[in-house]
Amino acid sequence: MDVPHTSEPGVGSLLVLLLYIAFPAILLFGAWLIHWLGGRSRRRHLEQQEAHFAPLIRLNNLKSYPSTTCRNPQLVTGSAAIANNYFVSFLAGFRHIFGGEMKGYTQMCDEARRLALVRLLQEAEAAGANAVYNVRLETATILSAQNKKQTGGVELVAYGTAVQEVPAVE
Repeated sequence: MDVPHTSEPGVGSLLVLLLYIAFPAILLFGAWLIHWLGGRSRRRHLEQQEAHFAPLIRLNNLKSYPSTTCRNPQLVTGSAAIANNYFVSFLAGFRHIFGGEMKGYTQMCDEARRLALVRLLQEAEAAGANAVYNVRLETATILSAQNKKQTGGVELVAYGTAVQEVPAVE
């Protein structure tokens, strides 16, 4: 006597469903949530810092400064190394297939630039400067330890000459 075969899902198929679909989806959602919440907090902090320094210290990219009205020149630097997260890497994988801008990486580079400039301004403020001349930015890609061809993050260094500008005497 044959036992009728049912197509009801068993515990094994439910476990496979959880392992291969639900668990990665939960990890992806968690990565997105952390990325979104952390990014929002970092952007708010950067906006506050940029607003603090805007009226105090002037940045420019002129190669030289007027030596008659500037005192105490010194090199100031600021650097930031920002790592990408699993969510950014996951979305970048789709962009490699379909093409287009990788907005996660663009946002990561923008955040690194802003953070490096804020740190440069903090160092300039500590030096008593009210202007920074010859501001330059240098970038480097940080490769992933697991896959040397995959981007793990970006490093950005900002540097310039901080000076105290004094009004010219007529």
